[in-house]
Formats: sequence, C-alpha cells, structure tokens
Amino acid sequence: MVLKIYLDPCTINCRKVLAGVDLIGTNFELVNIDYFNGGHKDPSFTKINPCATVPAATDGDLVLTESNAIMQYAADIKQGGSSAYPVDPKRRADVNRWLLWEASVWFPSCYVYIVQNVVQELPGGKPDQAALSAEEPIFHKLAKVLEMTLSKQKWIAGNEVTIADIAIASPMHLWREQKLPLDNYPGITRWIQEVEKLPCWQKTQGAVEKALLPNKKQSTNGANGSGGSVKATLKYTKDVSPQLTEIYFYETEKSKGIHEPGDAAHEVDIHDGWARADDFHVDKHGFSLNDFRAKYNKAWDDDETVRSEFYPEIVEFLKETFGAKEVLVFDHTIRTKKNLAKPLTDQKNTSQRAPVQLVHCDYTAESGPKRITQLLPERAPDLLKRRHAFLNVWKPLHAVEENPLAMCDVTSSPPEDFFKLHLRYTDRDGENYLLRYSPKHKWYYFPGMDEGKVILLKTFDSEEGVAKFVGHSAFADPTSKSDARPRESIEIRTIAFF
Repeated sequence: MVLKIYLDPCTINCRKVLAGVDLIGTNFELVNIDYFNGGHKDPSFTKINPCATVPAATDGDLVLTESNAIMQYAADIKQGGSSAYPVDPKRRADVNRWLLWEASVWFPSCYVYIVQNVVQELPGGKPDQAALSAEEPIFHKLAKVLEMTLSKQKWIAGNEVTIADIAIASPMHLWREQKLPLDNYPGITRWIQEVEKLPCWQKTQGAVEKALLPNKKQSTNGANGSGGSVKATLKYTKDVSPQLTEIYFYETEKSKGIHEPGDAAHEVDIHDGWARADDFHVDKHGFSLNDFRAKYNKAWDDDETVRSEFYPEIVEFLKETFGAKEVLVFDHTIRTKKNLAKPLTDQKNTSQRAPVQLVHCDYTAESGPKRITQLLPERAPDLLKRRHAFLNVWKPLHAVEENPLAMCDVTSSPPEDFFKLHLRYTDRDGENYLLRYSPKHKWYYFPGMDEGKVILLKTFDSEEGVAKFVGHSAFADPTSKSDARPRESIEIRTIAFF
C-alpha cells in the first residue's frame, strides 16, 4: 500500500508533516485539501477524518489524524530507518517527549500569536492586545524551557536534526510576522534560523507565505525558498580572441604574459531555485536537483575507499535516475575553503581543491569525446557511436552555509556565449568552456542544500536537441553569516553511455 497524506500545505500542522516527511525521506501520495475553501468539511474527507481537521493520513486500513503521529509512522515505515527519528530507545524517547511538549503546550501558545498578528490582519482586522498580553507570561515560561536546551546544543534532540525540530518550529513558522517575543532567547533565534536553511523547510515556505502573507514581496535573501534572489558577483571572462585564454598547471616560462580567466566580474541576480526544484532537468536546463542519501559513511579524504565504496553508489544512482546503460566514474574532487592557499600548480593530491569561483563548464565539444578516447582507448570507437554525456554529481558533505554552487539555466545561455579555456598540464592539454557575460543569463542556486541532495551538472552531451553545456560557479553569498561553517563538497565526474 501507499501512504496517502491529506493536507493543505499552508496550515501549521500540514506544513509540519510536509517538511517532516521530506526530511525523513519516505515516499507518499499527496492529496490536497483546500482548507480555506472548506475542503476539510467535504463528505469525502470527513469519511476519513470525522473531526474534519487536517492533516490526515491513510495506509491501507490505517487512519492517522495527528500530525506528529503521521511523522512518526512515516519514519517507522522508511526502509532502513531515518536519523530524523532515531531508533535508539533513549534518543527516540527524547524526541517523543518534545513532540508531546509541542502538541500540548508550545503549539497553543504560538498559535495565539499567529492568529492575532497574522490571521486577524488578513481581512484588515487588528490584533486583540488583551489576548496577546494574557498569553505573554505563558509563552515566556515555555520559551525559557526551550532556550535551556538550545543554548547548549545545535538541535532540539542533540547534534542532528530530527522531526522534533520540525514539530517545534512549525507553530512559529512565521515567527517574525507573528511577533514572537524572542529578544531574550538567542538560542531559539539561532536555531529557528538554522531550521529555515533546511531544504525541507524552504520547499514548504512558499505555500505558507502565499496564503498568510499575500501582501509580502518575494524574499530577496534566498533564505526561505519563496522564489527570491540574492545579488552576488560572478567571475566571467573577457573573450580576447584571437589571443587564447589559458591556465598552466605547472611552473613554466610559457605561462608569462598569458590571458587568464576570471577578469570580467559582474553583479547578477542568483535566484532561489527551491520553488522550481522539481522542474529543472539536465536535458533542458543543464542541471537538476535530486534526492540522494549515500550509504557511504567513511572518511572522504580516503581516495581509495571513496573509489571502491562510493563510486558504485553513483553508478547505480545515474543508471536509475538518468536511464544510462553504462556509467564510468573517472574522477572526484573534495572542495573546501581550507584548500584556498593551494596553488593550481600543486599537482599533489589533486582530489583536494577549493571551491571554484569562476563561471565555466568542464568540457567543450571537442574535449568531451577526446577524454573518452584517453580514458577508454580500446572501446572508444564503439562508445563514441552511442549517445554519451558527461555528468558531474555535486554533493555537499553537510548543509551549505557559504560558497554555494550556482548554475546558469541553459535556456538562457546559447552556444555563442561560450568560448574555450585551454588547460595546460605536463602530460596533456585540455579544454573547458568559459562564458561571456550576458544580462540574459538566468542563475539559480539552492540555499541551505544539505547532504541528502545532489545536483547533476551536464558538462557535455553528444545528443542533439538537448542541453549540452551548463555554466556554473561557486559564489560568495552575501547572506552567509560571518561564522558560517566552511563549505565541504564532493564533485564526482562521470560519463554516461546510452
């Protein structure tokens, strides 16, 4: 049977379930109930839940009508379990007690603030100050309990996010507009801003704002997944043809006087892509966002173990996701800020690099097929007759707080915007594409993306009529905190054959 969840994504408890089940990773069928137009009172729904409240869920003959119970059940039926609802008895008991606390006391208190300061204003009304004043001492009593925990640890139940965080955040999901009195609770404020960075939270924010904040302009900080954007500087490159643009990866006199890339910085709008996450496709836009929770749990700086144990996961993932018949994983790079001081000419441990703040694409129309010939010389003549595509799999090793990856929608970057960057190695020459700046380019990123997602980047495709080359770059996000955790990511380079 399939878990069916009935909800309207704008309500507190429905949003809780949507975000919580997404965090857990359980598959389900969504049945939309239009709450504000009375859909919860329709006979077809009251047969399922006579109380006419949302959300509700069914799985065969099982009916659940409490939001926390739906999340708990979704975690229990998740194959392999989920860290979002720990199986260890003590850790699970801790999560359970917070779920009970939320439902019994935290939700009712926060609800007063959302009704008075948000809902009452929808028809042009005014908040009942007497109701707010009466609730304030109750809220502070509860907030002190929560602050005691969050002043000592990152998440409600320890060092990992769980459904307890989603549950407790949900009644305060419009905490600014609710005007929750949080001035004296730095731990809570820090924590709710961390929750707002979670992809599962960002994806569910748009529906809430559309229903409850109809007059709010789109976010401009990219923090809530509502379709906003940030202004940031990207390093494009001037095309100085007929002079070549080059990079040497070894010390040589030949590198003197060359034209190097990244000399045309432009401020651009980089759009929050979460609202369109399901629409992006590598064959149309040149990139896509995909669910991927790796089984690999060993050291990422152990190259041999990554190759032997993680590469096979990527192969199976691409075969299943992209329909490839054969996949070759031929390289990977761990990118982190700690490698910023490492010069390009340092060819030791080349799997360790810093994030690249340069608008580029990893292959050209010529270098893609040539790389196949270099890697698979005996099979290349036959493989090149089949469709072949180079796909980079970009995976954060933890939630991205700074230096995120931005992608240029291929539909906005025609082939004439690309030109070659010549790569000079000691044993061979290679080619990348660079991009000339164009105001028509449309850029996207996924703020707060965590290790449960990957971005697929199309860097070459032999097929006509599909996206072939996607421009991409890391960038300095102006909304990142000064103490943001440095980005760590792994970039897997693959060739898919069809």
